[in-house]
Amino acid sequence: MKILLILFLLLAAPAEAQGVTVKTGEHGAFTRIVLTYPAAVDWVLGRSDGGYALRIAGAARPYDLSGVYRVITRDRLRSIWVDPVTNDLQLGIDCACHAIPFELSARVLVIDIKDGPPPQGSSFELGLVSGAPLPPLQSGQPLRPRKSARRDGGYDWLGTVSASPEPRAEPAGQGPAALETALRLDDFRAMLIDEMGRGATQGVVELDLPPRPVAPEPPPEASPPSQPENARAALESLPGIGVRSDGTAPPDVMVQGGTCPRPADLGEKVWTGTEDAAAELALARAAVLSEFDVPDTANLLRAVDTYLHFGLGAEARQLLASFLPPGQSDPLRRGISYLVEGETPPDNPFRNMQSCDSAVALWALLAAGEGERAFVNGAAVSRSFLALPPMLRAFLGPETAQRLLTAGDSANAEVVRQSFERAAAADDPAVGLLAATQALQKGDPVAAEAALPAEAGGEAALSRLLALVEARFQQRKAVDGTDLLALEAFAFEHGQGPLRQKLDRALAHANALGGNFAAAFQHAGETPALAHDVWMLLAETGTDSALLGTAVGLDPARRTSLSGPVRSKIAERLLAAGLPNAAADWATADDTEADLAARIALANGDARRALRLLAGNMPGADPALLAASYTAAGDLASAASTYQGAGDAAAAARVQRWAGTWQQSLAADAPPDDPWAAVAGLVDPPAEAEAAPPLRAGLARLEESAGTRQAIANLLAATPAP
Repeated sequence: MKILLILFLLLAAPAEAQGVTVKTGEHGAFTRIVLTYPAAVDWVLGRSDGGYALRIAGAARPYDLSGVYRVITRDRLRSIWVDPVTNDLQLGIDCACHAIPFELSARVLVIDIKDGPPPQGSSFELGLVSGAPLPPLQSGQPLRPRKSARRDGGYDWLGTVSASPEPRAEPAGQGPAALETALRLDDFRAMLIDEMGRGATQGVVELDLPPRPVAPEPPPEASPPSQPENARAALESLPGIGVRSDGTAPPDVMVQGGTCPRPADLGEKVWTGTEDAAAELALARAAVLSEFDVPDTANLLRAVDTYLHFGLGAEARQLLASFLPPGQSDPLRRGISYLVEGETPPDNPFRNMQSCDSAVALWALLAAGEGERAFVNGAAVSRSFLALPPMLRAFLGPETAQRLLTAGDSANAEVVRQSFERAAAADDPAVGLLAATQALQKGDPVAAEAALPAEAGGEAALSRLLALVEARFQQRKAVDGTDLLALEAFAFEHGQGPLRQKLDRALAHANALGGNFAAAFQHAGETPALAHDVWMLLAETGTDSALLGTAVGLDPARRTSLSGPVRSKIAERLLAAGLPNAAADWATADDTEADLAARIALANGDARRALRLLAGNMPGADPALLAASYTAAGDLASAASTYQGAGDAAAAARVQRWAGTWQQSLAADAPPDDPWAAVAGLVDPPAEAEAAPPLRAGLARLEESAGTRQAIANLLAATPAP
């Protein structure tokens, strides 16, 4: 029999291993669902009636949904179940959210339920069955509280005993039995309350007491029960009492699903009570060794935290290396020891911990590299920063605020900045530098330049120069020669160090703003973004000689590699300089604006191409440019009609005169002595009268000639010189 039982268990083990583990976690603006399959699967996610549905190809697999709501609430994921017919995993969504799935590995599928509308054209918004796009999800009605299972007239656990309780009518024929039942219930209630209190003290039970109403209404009179109430330990139905199987809070989950370190692992509650460094360090150091010179681990970690409190990272590492027992290590405190001195930990122990809801989020943000600052828990960062000692706030404030700004969390960056200002000295240049950085992030270079400190030394002087050049670059203003020389000195001093890219950017912008574009292109090197900035500055602020010397005759491959706005701006500058042929070389791409390309074509004598380019913008094309193109093409009637449609009567009349339609060019209210009216009458004379004798006819021609001469003279006098 035992052998059969063992074989049954062995056969059941593989089937049990084929299940799908489901874990969840809350991450601020989204809820994450992590599904771990026993092997790689083909999946498809689509919309269902109440949210989303996940379908897995192949045989059905059981899902372990027992721990889904252990960590998360039902604010976004209202429900989750497996369809018994299709075996699809159904996700009931109760918010204006959308789902974004991605594969973390071959066997791990992650589904993020994010707030807001889905991305445009998301394939996950198609119905899983119909394949048609469905409207975005909206917030549903709030769940109605479940009615209490406690019957009327039951014991009020939150109530107090009345000073003068009203006597309760005793049911007929049940006096002794009812009294015995009441006594048993009183004993049970006293025992249950005592056990609840003991459980709350041990952390096993949490007692959630809601606020009592100011003026509670008296409970309705309840009829006496027909039979004695049985004592029940249905704790879930008791109001105000929440039961949990263990005394710990839900685990804090990292970005990639791991569990965050506990707050006690960082010693964040062990900052010293005073700022007397000598006394605190002496006490902490003296307590490290016990009576027989044996290191006490708890006192050792307390001493390390004291050294970290005062920013002594190297000394804290020395303590850990000297007194920790062999085989033990504390990577978190070791990582903090580098960060409090402004260095980066060699082996980052805080990787992927930026989303944790504890002080580890602050240290993870400070230790993260350039590409590792996603999913930052800004609230935890600012909260932990406020709990730091003043010395660390003053030292870490600028870098923390800068990284929060880079992550797009300006609100928590402002919290850090204000706390840093209170902890820093009044003349600390870092205060102005941080304010200038925030102004630059908001797109206010004038305020940024005004916030910069007047004087700064050391690395603060370099930060001031970098911020000043950035503010001048956004304003398109030149940089002073002394500041440019200081930048070159810093670049020589730092060589190929970690600040080289920032220095090259500042030098390229400063030289370009000063008109030295050869040096600017040299500092830009092969960096596409920086070269784009220099070309844009050349097109916007460069002199004609600098523009002609750089843009004319440029290699076509290099010219086409530039962005459309840069090429259009240079083409416009070349056209204004009277070089339409060179402008045409810069406006050959399809992304050139139609009006600019038409003006270039018209300047090169290709009126038909100009009309073709403008036809694509009809009827919104520039009327003056369209009429000029018609004029150049010889279609004076269309040109005059275009001017008239735009309300430019003078230009329309001028084109009509060029066409020889003098009478049409006259305004309806033109006075008789208008010079143009007199000339128009000469061009279109009235019908000839009867033949006159030769002498009279000759005299008439003389008079007509004199009148024509006078009309032309009057017209020339009234027409301004070109």
